[in-house]
Amino acid sequence: MVRNIKLHIEYDGTDFYGWQYQPDRRTVQGEIENALKKLTGEEIKVIGAGRTDQGVHALGQVANFHTRSQLTLSQLQRGINALIGDDVYIREIGEVDEQFHARFSAKTKIYHYSIILKPSPLQRRYNWYVPFAFDIELIKKVIPQIQGEHDFTHFSVHNGNSTGICLMTNLSLKVSDFQITIVLEANRFLRKMARGIVGFLIDLGRGRFAPDDINRVFAGEIKDLYFAPPQGLCLIKVNY
Repeated sequence: MVRNIKLHIEYDGTDFYGWQYQPDRRTVQGEIENALKKLTGEEIKVIGAGRTDQGVHALGQVANFHTRSQLTLSQLQRGINALIGDDVYIREIGEVDEQFHARFSAKTKIYHYSIILKPSPLQRRYNWYVPFAFDIELIKKVIPQIQGEHDFTHFSVHNGNSTGICLMTNLSLKVSDFQITIVLEANRFLRKMARGIVGFLIDLGRGRFAPDDINRVFAGEIKDLYFAPPQGLCLIKVNY
């Protein structure tokens, strides 16, 4: 009998070449698949909810795989965690119905992008240190124009093989004295889309762009967006 197994995964993306398997490069998917092959003797493909880029972290990545192995869920969880590096960890495991697909069954994904305003060696792996001043209130005024359904092709590195239409259900800021968290929730994210939005917002706040330029980006009239660095981005939760 084939079983469909669901994983909740946390990882520090610093030393990975992203989620997706690449020959001869260390990836999160590759680590887990190698561990499963040792445990089950099967060639197993692990399907992730989101293909995070090199350097991007995850607190709530979700994945699933199919197996004929009769190992218990506890044995699978302990075995995978024993065989992978300390920078990735299977937090939860469960058996789900055949129709569940980690990527296509997802309703929305929530990312947090973290920015610090003062240098901190202890936080540099998980935040973007921005050394210049920018206008938070101006950024807040433009955010409603990004929310909703739009073609986000020009906020991303998009190959054009599928639609760039995404529904941004939430884009908001959490501000403290020396840290800003940008919360992004959408039904799907194109490659580097979250980082493109963050880069635009910060450049807007520092005066590189004007508020009306948001429409020029959507229209593809602005080509030189700055993509915020990967270490500030973390996949927090996938909603089903």
